[in-house]
Amino acid sequence: MIVILWIILVILILILTSRLAKLLFGFDYYLGFLIMIRTTKFIKYLDTLARAKKLLVILADIGIVLGFGAFGFDYLIKDKVKNRFYRFLIFIGVAFILTIITYFSTYSLLTNNPLISSGFMIFMVIFTGIMGLSGFTMGSLVFSAFDIISKLFMGTAGSACPGVGLVIPGVKMPKMDFFIPWYGWLILIASAIIHEFAHGALLRTIKVKIKSMGFILAAILPLGAFVEPNDKDLWKHKKKSIVRMYSAGPTSNTLIALVFLVIALLISPPILSYTKSIDAQRDLDIFVHSVESTTEVCGSVYDSPAYGVLDENDLIISVNGINIDSRQDLTSASKLDQNNLFVLKNKETGIEREVNLKPNEMGRFGFTSGVKEDPNFVIPGKYKFYKHTLAVIVWIAILNLLIATVNFLPTVPFDGGAMSQIIFSGYLKKKRKEEKRMRLVQRFFGTIIVILLLLNIIPYFF
Repeated sequence: MIVILWIILVILILILTSRLAKLLFGFDYYLGFLIMIRTTKFIKYLDTLARAKKLLVILADIGIVLGFGAFGFDYLIKDKVKNRFYRFLIFIGVAFILTIITYFSTYSLLTNNPLISSGFMIFMVIFTGIMGLSGFTMGSLVFSAFDIISKLFMGTAGSACPGVGLVIPGVKMPKMDFFIPWYGWLILIASAIIHEFAHGALLRTIKVKIKSMGFILAAILPLGAFVEPNDKDLWKHKKKSIVRMYSAGPTSNTLIALVFLVIALLISPPILSYTKSIDAQRDLDIFVHSVESTTEVCGSVYDSPAYGVLDENDLIISVNGINIDSRQDLTSASKLDQNNLFVLKNKETGIEREVNLKPNEMGRFGFTSGVKEDPNFVIPGKYKFYKHTLAVIVWIAILNLLIATVNFLPTVPFDGGAMSQIIFSGYLKKKRKEEKRMRLVQRFFGTIIVILLLLNIIPYFF
């Protein structure tokens, strides 16, 4: 309840600052509490980007499939493949291919998590194949809602993990083991600007007039950017061009995420090798800092294999025959799917002993490690530079993927809301006018997502 009160207080402060900004500087506000600063200075750069029209269209089409899976692909080919049976076969084939891709790309995430049953894993990968990233995000909300409801009936909803939360860099999210460093603000702002520039470039490829561009602030904190087209001019164009325009934003974020993920994979081996060598020189002893009686993850309690077996301050000599000289050694030497042979030394008696530990279902041993560092060791400057550089690259990939998946959700105010209305209205009977069909699609997905979001915030009230 305290969390809810804080959220209400923050919103009230934002409402007050937005009104003051309107009164003092003439700035407009959005949603009642966000400040909008408009300008026309950057529109000329959109025309420069729009020259690469063919490339932009190809990327936007890829984004349509990425965001809406087999349905997205079917939308792109519906004007070329008139035979419904052939379209159906293509739909099944694309859904199957995307399902396989999803399975292998999310294998470690879904199969190594005991909270996710095999049945639900199958549902997630198939639903993603059919609905793309919008389906993956909705499926994740369904899973989280199911977990929260089941724990609500068991009386442990207060310890369940909420499925959604405010992403505030530098602030630990309540009830969630998720923390974004302060420089996440810079990443989010830059990603939002690129996102909106992508929308703007696609608008200019079809000659839609841009009334203004600008930035959105929460009080003095920049949240993102926006492009404001002439709506009447926009909806005069073909619906496929409009879908491409909405697709461009989250597609640009997905592309950024993939590029930086590849960069991280390429540079992480030499960086980790270097930092490991420095840690081995700096760290004198790795020891057992604390032992838990049980391990708890989102309200689910598991046995702690280390309880009653390891003692606090035990020195960790080796694991599976590998000498432990740093925390990185402990992480790399430990096997999460089999028994591990630990060689430990009692700090007081100096007696060594061997113990076998197999992680629990969550892949945890149930103890935390500590490190005794050499106070005389001077850490090289490039050690911190390399570690921070790798961390920044990884966070760029994570946050851009997060922006993309959320924006593909098939409801307003996300990009996927307008996309879904156009894509799915084509499957409804043509007896109704297109506007009515689009409203039906919006109500359908909007109702489902609102219900899922409400269910996912239940833990905040306990």
